[in-house]
Amino acid sequence: MAGGAVAVNDTVYHLLLTQLAVDALLYGKDATDPWQGTMSMGFPIFHYYQHLPHVSVALVHVLTFELFPLFDMMRWTTYLLLSIFPLSIYWSLRRFGFDPLTAAMGGLVASLVGTDFANLGAPYFRAYGGLGQTSYIFQGWGLYSQLWAMVVLPPALSVGYQAVRTGRGYFWATLLLSATLMSHLLYGYMAFLTLGALTLLPILQLPNLKSVAPTILTRWKRLIILLLLVVAVTSYFLVPFFIDRLYFNTGVLIKEGIMDSVGHSVTLRALAEGNLFDWGRFPSMTILVFSGLVICSLRYRHERYLIPVVAFSLWLLIFFGRPTWGSSIDLLPLSQHLHIHRFISGVHLGGIFLSAVALAACWQWAISRSKNRYIYIFVAGTLTVLLFSPMYIERRTYLEQNATEIKRSLEAINEEQDELGNLLETLEGLPSGRVFAGAPGGEHWGDQYRVGATPVYHLLGAEGLDVMSYSFHTYSLPSYVLMNFDETRLDHYNIFNVRYVVAPNYWERPPFAKLVQRYGRHNLYLVETTGYFDLVRSDLALAGKASDLYQVASGWLSSALPEMKRHPRVYVDDPPPDPSLIYFSETANVIQYDPASAHPYLGSVLSEKVGLGSFTATVTVEHESTLILKATYHPNLEASVGGIKANTVMVMPGFTGVNVLPGTHEVSIEYQPRTLRKILLCLGFLTLILILLCEIRSPDIYGWFKTTILSNILARKTARTATSAGRRRRGRR
Repeated sequence: MAGGAVAVNDTVYHLLLTQLAVDALLYGKDATDPWQGTMSMGFPIFHYYQHLPHVSVALVHVLTFELFPLFDMMRWTTYLLLSIFPLSIYWSLRRFGFDPLTAAMGGLVASLVGTDFANLGAPYFRAYGGLGQTSYIFQGWGLYSQLWAMVVLPPALSVGYQAVRTGRGYFWATLLLSATLMSHLLYGYMAFLTLGALTLLPILQLPNLKSVAPTILTRWKRLIILLLLVVAVTSYFLVPFFIDRLYFNTGVLIKEGIMDSVGHSVTLRALAEGNLFDWGRFPSMTILVFSGLVICSLRYRHERYLIPVVAFSLWLLIFFGRPTWGSSIDLLPLSQHLHIHRFISGVHLGGIFLSAVALAACWQWAISRSKNRYIYIFVAGTLTVLLFSPMYIERRTYLEQNATEIKRSLEAINEEQDELGNLLETLEGLPSGRVFAGAPGGEHWGDQYRVGATPVYHLLGAEGLDVMSYSFHTYSLPSYVLMNFDETRLDHYNIFNVRYVVAPNYWERPPFAKLVQRYGRHNLYLVETTGYFDLVRSDLALAGKASDLYQVASGWLSSALPEMKRHPRVYVDDPPPDPSLIYFSETANVIQYDPASAHPYLGSVLSEKVGLGSFTATVTVEHESTLILKATYHPNLEASVGGIKANTVMVMPGFTGVNVLPGTHEVSIEYQPRTLRKILLCLGFLTLILILLCEIRSPDIYGWFKTTILSNILARKTARTATSAGRRRRGRR
């Protein structure tokens, strides 16, 4: 199948995104904004999602003539990034002004955070997403893009801090902060909030506030300049994101613990018990964190020692979330859309810095002894071994378990390799359509239908098949509606173009699902659908907030309207001036129709073709109607009917519709990124080049500016002054 064990986490998602970037490069598409067509009804994910890791790996893959399998490249980069993270911490601490011993201790402890899978006592909440290795490996969460950001964030902070503090080094600060933002948006957000807090360090040294006010003001000005430069470099992504933000599902069904975090009582108890840094082991790192906090506080006169204290304290306070701060947390920019639980990464980063200071202080004390130095060094070494042993033993045990799980999954896949290979070959040779292998979630048979530890829908998704599932992402507006898919209703199969079902022997198939072939314990079924296109009626127009679409679409899906092929038009932006427009709050009384209501035959789809971000169909239309594409609506989808540009509209349950008149037409719908994006991307590269030139040749540029521009301005001003003076003298005469 995919050439290796497929993890039960986000690995498949990131593999598909990297393959998407490869396909875009090979077919001449914009690799920063292509259409992804095999997850959650299709969606331009890179339009809203960080993509530097995926595009970078894809570019290397293409430039090396696809010599190495993409799956292997992602595994290698995962191991490489985990390996160099200690070096990232070391380099960053040195840039912050710490001595080599402290920086080395930071690298030593960097990979030993142990919080992942720690249930902190709140319902539905687990503190995943931190800097521990289990956020990234096979048994963990597979947070591939976060891994890139984890490695880039510490250097970005240290270089950004130097730029804010000294006014020099804007190029590298802009480059690294932009790379952090485009590796993981939340980490870019964290970087600037941390830098904002670090500008206030002089206040914590308890001087006369009037004496430090100019310094703080200067640093804030530099920080604003740095922010504007990063915005300029990444504007190709940020501007389209905000223009089309209404079509990005922000997660109305995400559990409160993820969006709001768990409050100070749960967090502080977890910290005191060692669960934030040492889940399931002796609290060695927690001891180091508290020790470092005390040492840094005592050395507050040295600004560098305040950096770990501020970073740790800032993100610990923010990690408390809404249960502690209530609506006041909304003072943070974009706080309504942030997954606050992810800020545990900032707590971890501050804790790593504090641990480094504590370890280094112990060794510095031992080395500085003039008498019996070797005894003190032996004591320091023994203490270090005692503290590190639980951490290394726990990490080694976990990694051994991880290797065992990978081996078991590979053995399970290899045992069924022939059956799975034949099944995949058959699916790839059949007409295009979505594949259903059970819904995700513990209560559904899809999660129990596995090969080894991996659900079959993950295996099929990893092969690039268009899988009917919401497990990979819920960014598209109709993605939540997929949860309401009814396996017993033929009209639901047709709505979502679920043409094929891969199921185990115990699946109770509906009568309309025809068995195609058996592949060992895997059965392939066929359901007749109209394909990715269908002719429907859109005689209703609904309007409301995008966040309310799920509830309305769920009501529509459970009604008789889908069977009658009535797909109301939907407006989540500026609705047209239509007196018949019905708002979401009023739909309950109008969404139910008599299923026996007569309606004329609308026509048929003669043929269809699906490409990379493009869909083409030949249709015969008997009555004016709406041709729907069973894929997510987005304003960048451009349509043409018979070669003439046509307007698109969103129809239930978040699909794309085009009005068609009677006759035979060839209809084409294709995703086209905005031209503005390409312009801004070029301007971003130009901005970086200009920053670099200004820093390299700043004396020459300033000299040219002074002798050419300023001298001309002063000469003209002098001439105007002299002319005005002459006129006044003549007036007095």
